[in-house]
Amino acid sequence: MNSETTNNRLNTFTLNVLPLSTKTRFKFIKESYGYNCYKLYQSYENKTIKLACLFSDLNYLYQCKSNNLMPKFLQFKLANRELVYTRSYKKCQNILLKEEIHLKKNNIKYTSMIKENLYNELVNIFPHAVMTKINQILDEIQFKTDRVKYRTHCRKFNNLMFFRNQQQQRRENERLLLNTKLMNKLINIDNEKEKETEPKLIWNLSNRDLTKEEIRELEKGISYNRPSAINRSEVIANIEYLFHNSSTVQKESTDFKKWDENPDNISNKEIRTLEPKQLSLAADLKNATENFFNQAHMSIKTKQNKIMNQHNNQQLLLNLSKDPSILITKPDKGRGVVILNRNDYIQKLEQILSDSTKFKLLDKDPTSSRENALTALLRQMKNEEYLTENQYRYIKPVNSIPARLYGLPKVHKITIENEKVCNVPLRSIVSCIQSYNYRLGKFLAGIIKPIRDSTYSLKNTNEFLKFLKENKGFSKSNKMISFDIESLFANIPVDETIEIICNELYCTNPKLKPFIPEHYFCELLEFATKYTHFLFNKKYYDQADGVSMGTPLPAIFAEIFMANFEEEHLSGLLNNNDSKLLLWRRYVDDTYTIFKADAGEDEIRQLLNTFHPSIKFTTEPEANNTIPFLDVLVKRHDSGFDTTVYRKKTTTKLMLKWDSLIPTAYKRSSIISLVTRAIRICSKYGPLHDEFQQIRLMANFNGYPSDFVEKIIKKYLDKLYRPKDTENQIQQTSNEIINYKYIQLPYIGAPSYAYAKRLKSIIQKMIQQHNLE
Repeated sequence: MNSETTNNRLNTFTLNVLPLSTKTRFKFIKESYGYNCYKLYQSYENKTIKLACLFSDLNYLYQCKSNNLMPKFLQFKLANRELVYTRSYKKCQNILLKEEIHLKKNNIKYTSMIKENLYNELVNIFPHAVMTKINQILDEIQFKTDRVKYRTHCRKFNNLMFFRNQQQQRRENERLLLNTKLMNKLINIDNEKEKETEPKLIWNLSNRDLTKEEIRELEKGISYNRPSAINRSEVIANIEYLFHNSSTVQKESTDFKKWDENPDNISNKEIRTLEPKQLSLAADLKNATENFFNQAHMSIKTKQNKIMNQHNNQQLLLNLSKDPSILITKPDKGRGVVILNRNDYIQKLEQILSDSTKFKLLDKDPTSSRENALTALLRQMKNEEYLTENQYRYIKPVNSIPARLYGLPKVHKITIENEKVCNVPLRSIVSCIQSYNYRLGKFLAGIIKPIRDSTYSLKNTNEFLKFLKENKGFSKSNKMISFDIESLFANIPVDETIEIICNELYCTNPKLKPFIPEHYFCELLEFATKYTHFLFNKKYYDQADGVSMGTPLPAIFAEIFMANFEEEHLSGLLNNNDSKLLLWRRYVDDTYTIFKADAGEDEIRQLLNTFHPSIKFTTEPEANNTIPFLDVLVKRHDSGFDTTVYRKKTTTKLMLKWDSLIPTAYKRSSIISLVTRAIRICSKYGPLHDEFQQIRLMANFNGYPSDFVEKIIKKYLDKLYRPKDTENQIQQTSNEIINYKYIQLPYIGAPSYAYAKRLKSIIQKMIQQHNLE
């Protein structure tokens, strides 16, 4: 007993006299036992401290779990903050918390095993007294670490509790506010009926019931571009075109008849001798194209798998397109998707075509006969040298097809009875692309465009805003009225308009007189307008009067006819001091006018309707000194006019989706157009700020990153309020004409940009004179 007491006292004395403490432990071990032993101890100490931290973190996670709290490092942000309160969000957080606890346990197990191995190695090196002293030092360090971690976790836990209480209080306030609003709705039910609703994106006017998945896919819009396989043959053809234009290889004509008669005869075939430089170019183009195909295939497959795993949208849209009972189209105004019963669609268009004053049913397809007649006339004009060879080849119809009629539903004019849609009017449009007189119309449009301008017509919104600034003195003690012409294109008298055009070109404005004689020119105009036939539901129709929307000439014909109408009837009213009409400006079929305050709308409308039997006006007077015109909302006050952006009731938030497979430049342009329009139209900063908020909401609705939108807004505001100093800038002009070579490439994302960049570098090595884009 005395020997054991003596040994304990000796050990205690040894520990006390050892030059080993918290501050000197590393130096003592390194000098006494060497560098390797020092590194071994350092690892053992680090694992001990790490193990203490892991146990402290695990206790904190268990405490959070028991109190239904979520650590801050497991909270993730969402674009839609309302989703934070959903079960799915909380479920995801709980899964992450369980995984974090599981990882902590595994980490503790692994760290404990390593610490035990290190401890066994140190026991074999250090004496018992030294090892006991080291354990005392580590216990002291571990205690300090636990105390620091405990304070940190207590602070975090208290913050989480405080935040949760705040959140609960806010949600309780929102619930009380919502109940109050519901009570107000029950009391004031009439106010609820007058409340404006968000325009629809999907108008399902068919008998088919759409699933939630189908609605979700259709809400992306008709212009949404999904990943699909690329046309390899088209890409190869474009690369061959690029090679021929860049390598100066002349393509020789080949007699394919001789080739078919004797395919083994080499002399009948096309033989080209390429230089080494050209062979190198061909090899580089081939390698770049093959690499692009591989990358494109992988990119498309990855994107398709990602989308298909989410909603299987390709199959949903395919099933919709194969349904013969429905027709999917876009609305007449605004963006969205409209689903109609195909039988109703056909019936409504046939009802429009039944108007014998506007349309005439034909017995057979007149495409061939009219194509031959037009070709004969063009050949005669070319022989008489009234058309050049290039003009003749451009206008001459080859392999023409009939124009096609289709209708767009006017969803803003839908009539509803007993909560059911009873009437959906359609706007008829004729697509004349590849028809026999389509290029003729484009050719004639270029000749008659100069005579479309009028003193009373507007080209765009900028001219209208300039007009308001120049006439701000008329805002006081007067009133604004907007007139709309009913079905202008369908009611244009074609013969009268052709007579007006010929008179302007050949009599009034000799400088604009074309080289073509008047009788030939009139005949060409008749071919382009009066002899326009189209196909609908396997029947052929002729446009008996008026011009169809979708052809090249309707807008120009309307402008010319209305310009003549205004010069003939309105000039006298505007120049008459007794007239109540003060100002008149028109854009196609919409007019903005200012009358004296005592003028009556009905009286004015009746007067205008007496000027021509084909032209009928409807009126829209100002409301609260405010009236919309084009995309501008005009507010009149004593000192002038205030303007802001006007959106129709049919306007939706739908635009190019951020995840749509189109170049980023297109998406950037869609935001830039909205921002520049707001800056151009809004006359004060208040409405401009509100418009920027609308742009942000629209961009967020379509998935655009907020930083992307904010950078564009900041950039164009800087241009507005910080104009560049152009006085000291030297403008460099060059007379050098650069020949650009253009080829078409499919867009599939990053591989397309890399492929285009690679093609540029290849061509620039081959030939420096060409610039490729």
